[in-house]
Amino acid sequence: MSSPRTLLDNAAQKLPSPNGVALAIMELWDDENTSVEELSQLVRSDPALSGRLLRLANSAAMGTFTKVSSIPAAIVKVGMKTVGQLAVAFSLIDQYLEDHCKSFDYNRFWLQCLLMALICRGLGQQTALAQPDNLFSCALMMRIGLLAFATIYPDEYASLLDSQPEDVTAAERDQFGFDHNELSLEMLLDFGVVEDLAKPARFHERPEISGFAERSPEYKLTQLFHLGFRLSDSVLRVGVEITQKRMTTWPQVRRFGLTVTQIAELLEESANEWEDWSKLLRLPTPEARLLPSQPNPKRNTVEPLEPSTASQATPVIDDSALNVALISRAGKDHPLSKVFTELNVIAWVFKDQKEMLRLAVETRPHLIIVDDYGCEELHAKRDKLCRLIRSTEWGRSIYVMALFEHNDPGRITQAFRAGIDAAYLQQDLSPQALDARLDTVRRVADQQLQYQKDRLEMRRIANQLALSQRRAELLSLTDQLTGLPNRRSALEAMEQAWQQENCSERAMSVIMIDIDHFKRINDAFGHAAGDKVLIDVADTLKQDLGAQETVYRMGGEEFLFLSASASLKQLILSAERLRRRVAALNISFEEQPMQITVSLGIAQRAEEHPRFDALLVHTDQALYAAKTNGRNRIHIYRNKQIIPLPRPGEKPS
Repeated sequence: MSSPRTLLDNAAQKLPSPNGVALAIMELWDDENTSVEELSQLVRSDPALSGRLLRLANSAAMGTFTKVSSIPAAIVKVGMKTVGQLAVAFSLIDQYLEDHCKSFDYNRFWLQCLLMALICRGLGQQTALAQPDNLFSCALMMRIGLLAFATIYPDEYASLLDSQPEDVTAAERDQFGFDHNELSLEMLLDFGVVEDLAKPARFHERPEISGFAERSPEYKLTQLFHLGFRLSDSVLRVGVEITQKRMTTWPQVRRFGLTVTQIAELLEESANEWEDWSKLLRLPTPEARLLPSQPNPKRNTVEPLEPSTASQATPVIDDSALNVALISRAGKDHPLSKVFTELNVIAWVFKDQKEMLRLAVETRPHLIIVDDYGCEELHAKRDKLCRLIRSTEWGRSIYVMALFEHNDPGRITQAFRAGIDAAYLQQDLSPQALDARLDTVRRVADQQLQYQKDRLEMRRIANQLALSQRRAELLSLTDQLTGLPNRRSALEAMEQAWQQENCSERAMSVIMIDIDHFKRINDAFGHAAGDKVLIDVADTLKQDLGAQETVYRMGGEEFLFLSASASLKQLILSAERLRRRVAALNISFEEQPMQITVSLGIAQRAEEHPRFDALLVHTDQALYAAKTNGRNRIHIYRNKQIIPLPRPGEKPS
């Protein structure tokens, strides 16, 4: 059975990052005095980039088995220079609008991930449940499954979101076979985040289904992540001030030994830092998200990019036109400014490289022209800029032209080694000569556009094949009548749980469930009535399942309840709950009422079970005894004995 990790590997996609990360890292790239903390602050503002860095730091290539879970530790392990190169390259991956999920709110995703991480770090500092930096990294990435779905299947996920399902996770499981929380867990583990954090993070939306013991460290961490999620979600919906008032009624607020005032102050501190980071990352912050002390909504609104050094206001971009960015200390007075106008080329002219890079990240020009005007300092900056651009996937495809005031073979050679595509003397570039040379750029741009279209189509086909394969696997593992996993799926799940149990403190447990007198129903009412009974019973059995509990249809009228975490006492309570619910069903077929009951057999793994199929045999024996001794009752196999469990109000036999 394919796992979420397998699906991601088959899709072979890249997760997008906010443009602001690339811009901020590029500014640090130019400063040799950049510290580990400065770089780590930027890297850990991006869930996708953080995951890649942790994955690299924890890979076999690093030559150590010691895992790191925080970004600063990963930077120290990998090295500042390597991280800087990777950060720029990963943050400037090709992000084409055709490949984006139209209905997914990317800005909201990044904003919430960042705010959740800040809140969870603050809670870690207050509670000492885990190292704050590790909590930050885990919380930052614990919803990355959403981004993965939107990236791998943009069209399918957009349709899912547009349908506005009541339960998004259930809709995801129906569509893809697993939900974003399961996908996030697989990715966190793949990145190298320790299981002690990754597994609690999986249940940050619904901690009640985690199955963790109430006072266990895992349960407390789940509640911490849940509080971070609820606070961040509320801030994004209604703002900080209203959230501070509402949270006084939340039970999670009092579970950490902290007062409401302490958490309110923690939220305000986190939100203040979040506001600063949002500006740095160029993420728009709606008015509803502003702090009470910041009433001016314009303070954090991202304005359209209009470089002060440009020769003209930022024009409306025409995808069919040639877009050029020129960097020169002459600025708008550069002689080529007028030439571009004559040639009907969309052009921006900059004095500052950073301004050019901001525009380049947002508009992706077809051509960058760098003019050093004979200045030694600008000459060195141009070479460094070229190397920076060429270190990214986007930058490897862009055409770069350098202008020289004098014919200096040494400088020209050095510029080519830095990554330029063409070099010209300024005096040789008449409007006609420049137009002729732009034909080369146009051809390269057309080829690149066609290449991107072909690659997008190949990605689409590969993604569809992976999804079709996943759906075929699900069909082979699903009972078509009830929608429950089938016998094959149950046996695979039991074998997997059996192998993983050595890492767990609790034994695997099984309940076998059989509908009483099912043949009579078919004989009396027909097979259509029998099918309705099977469907209604299946729907009843799968209600309120815990995170490590699953119900399967084994065939005919027989079902299996598998738990990888319940104690024997919890298992008996679950069995009695299932028996009562089925007995209380009001099922009718063609206005004929049908009274349905089930018999149940229970067994839990013990030393006498060499394999999981031996456990299954003993569960069957307990079920057979329950049916033989009157039906609508529970028997348990324990210590090589079958023990009947009396129904409430019934005297023990």
